[in-house]
Amino acid sequence: MATNPEHFLVTGAAGCIGAWAVRLLLDAGVQVTASDLADDFPRLRLISDDGSAEPDFVRLDVTSAQEVADVVTGRGITHIVHLAGLQLPFCAANPPLGASVNVGGTVNMFEAVKAAGRQVGLCYASSAAVFGSSSLFAAGVIGDDSPLRPESHYGVYKAANEGTARTYCMTDGIGSVGLRPFIVYGPGRDQGMTSDPTVAMLAAAAGVPFHIKYGGNLLLTYAADCAMVFIAAARAAAGSGDAICLNVPGRRVSVPALIDLIEAELPAAKGLITYDPAPLKAPALLSGSALEAVIGQVPNRELADGVRATIARFRSALAAGTLKPPGS
Repeated sequence: MATNPEHFLVTGAAGCIGAWAVRLLLDAGVQVTASDLADDFPRLRLISDDGSAEPDFVRLDVTSAQEVADVVTGRGITHIVHLAGLQLPFCAANPPLGASVNVGGTVNMFEAVKAAGRQVGLCYASSAAVFGSSSLFAAGVIGDDSPLRPESHYGVYKAANEGTARTYCMTDGIGSVGLRPFIVYGPGRDQGMTSDPTVAMLAAAAGVPFHIKYGGNLLLTYAADCAMVFIAAARAAAGSGDAICLNVPGRRVSVPALIDLIEAELPAAKGLITYDPAPLKAPALLSGSALEAVIGQVPNRELADGVRATIARFRSALAAGTLKPPGS
């Protein structure tokens, strides 16, 4: 019986998208090495059912070029989903550390692929933060090729990674795919300002109030769908001679409409979720993306279905005592 020859490395596996990527790969019978500096993986436990397969964990500091090279070469890695990095508020609080992890760590991934001397499918996380505020663009519409105008340390670091990918492609022939998610939501999303939509769903499931700190329109992508895109992009990168950077589609929704969806799923939560009318500055409107041409069909479930799945997982975890209400 033939076995799957793939061996994925998922960095940042303790994070939301990382946990989902690990879970989906394991459920598909793919060999996975999950890496992080964290010693605990509560997000993976949250999205895993009893009896689910466990990955091979390795503690990996992506700022160490030698450690990264040893894992990629020594374990015969065929594909990399590189998600390790510090989020926006942590980069703002400590820019040198943010640059070391987000920029230096990505350079080390490319160096490891180069040192491996063989084809490795590399997909890395860029971000919608490379574009800056939606007000910088005509009608707020963003495309794959829109100019990069980052307004934060985090956005600058992600833009630098896109430049790094292009350079390694030109000088060493290493193909890659960089993906720019906008706002990811769903089980496991619990950090950063853009986690508010997910935390609101948790609050509603727990029957406690929560205030979303912004209004306006959002572009939301369900976490499992986003992870599937990263996996597919890593596979596409294995046969690519280009450095491609693409936006990840989502579902556009106003904050009041999102609250309506939550209340439709949980009528008892009516009035618990409030919001600030000042809009989030992040872009929320995409022109057509080339992503489908690269990976095939792009998973992007309807928002009502994603809200329903998220709340169901939260209610189960709250009942089991493995998850606590926000603020507790």
